[in-house]
Amino acid sequence: MRRLLAGALLVVPLSFAAGAAPARPVQPHTLVATRGKIFAFAQDGGWMGWIGGDARVRVRRLSTGRTTIVGKVDRPERASTAVIAMARSRALWAWDSGGNNVEETIATGAPGAKARGVDLLQGDLRGTGGGERFSGVAGDGATLAYGWVAETCVNRPFGCDVPWTDPLVVTGGGVVLVGTSHGSPRAPAIAEVAPPAILGVGQGHLAVVPARSPTPPGMFVPRVAEDGPVSVSDLGGRLKLSARLDGIIRDVALFRDQLVVLLEQPDGSRVIRRFDAESGEEFSRSRALPPGTVDVSAGSGGIVFRVGAGIYVLHGSAPKRVARAAGTPIGLSIEGRRIAWAENVSGHGRIRAVTLP
Repeated sequence: MRRLLAGALLVVPLSFAAGAAPARPVQPHTLVATRGKIFAFAQDGGWMGWIGGDARVRVRRLSTGRTTIVGKVDRPERASTAVIAMARSRALWAWDSGGNNVEETIATGAPGAKARGVDLLQGDLRGTGGGERFSGVAGDGATLAYGWVAETCVNRPFGCDVPWTDPLVVTGGGVVLVGTSHGSPRAPAIAEVAPPAILGVGQGHLAVVPARSPTPPGMFVPRVAEDGPVSVSDLGGRLKLSARLDGIIRDVALFRDQLVVLLEQPDGSRVIRRFDAESGEEFSRSRALPPGTVDVSAGSGGIVFRVGAGIYVLHGSAPKRVARAAGTPIGLSIEGRRIAWAENVSGHGRIRAVTLP
């Protein structure tokens, strides 16, 4: 295992793509249009998945245009809380299914396979902290995963009071791989991997930003610590890289053997830093980006992110805007040279894409 030195920097040109990003934004084309809104979107390889206002989970094979309903959220009014990840044709989705208490239901499905529940995370009374907390889903290739964190109030190990005034400490959790056969009870978390605030998977690697512990009063976990670590391991939990970066990590992405980190610097600006996930060598660092930079994704076409409705590709240290969405982009990501996202306009949803040269 190599340890990354936060101060080390070797800047070289990005090597994701041979072609240059277009000099001006291009017109996106529509892949899917829906009568109602789209609340969650993801893509992987030649597949896309989304969750609409009717609470159905759909996947589409792009080569044929065939769309299949593979599952659902329990009620339409909960669809707006849903998230989704794709691993080729397999979908993993989660939604807020609780009432007075925090609950998160996680399920999976694929064309030709019956949808099944994977887990039910159960937290304490809303607004109090405590219990089990959901921290995201991720997918790539053959891998689907989700993260969760168990927390409790420091001075009340058997439950937090209302109003909640105590710090929270992490007592458990982790990253769980979702296979094609297991169901309830919960599958074991990957050994030696910390309970995550942020997670990402890519081609046999797992990136985790651990949940902060203790968390100050008024701030539920999972949350990221200032100047906190990020780690990369294989799917068996064997550590490849561990690093502490100055600032707050806001997002991570993996592509091949590269780790991409969106880092909020102490002055509030954000930068995208790219590392070799095996050696820890830093390949490149972007110029300072606006505080609103979010949704980092990496593929053979480059590193993609957005600022508001503007969609950018990073080449070298300078980002170039390649498109502008008509609404707030949902699930922005890059697959090969295809950049895709969902958006809602006048109560109707659509999935849009641009293809880099």
